[in-house]
Amino acid sequence: MRKADIEITQYGLLTALATIGQANQKQLSAGFAIDSTTLTRTMAVIEKQGWVKVVRGEDRRERLFSLTPSGKRKLAQAAPHWEAAEGRLRKALGEQEWKAMHETVGRVTQATSSQPE
Repeated sequence: MRKADIEITQYGLLTALATIGQANQKQLSAGFAIDSTTLTRTMAVIEKQGWVKVVRGEDRRERLFSLTPSGKRKLAQAAPHWEAAEGRLRKALGEQEWKAMHETVGRVTQATSSQPE
């Protein structure tokens, strides 16, 4: 991802926004199982890069994030690098371990997002 000049978390957030269109911080935080402070910092960076735009929601405190055309271009530029890295990892692990990793990551994500703070 270094070749695309984007961090993995940033790429994940751009991918999520490309999929769902628009989301608030709470939705993104739950979907990525990361704390609000880390998400705020990461979103500030990608907003400064011009990859996302922020608008106020119905509640003035709510901020809604969506991709900009620049964010869509960055995502398209980074996608081949992500796919290549994923392919190398999949090959190194083998199909059985790849599947096991996916299942484990899914369970960890679910467990962390359902725990009370």
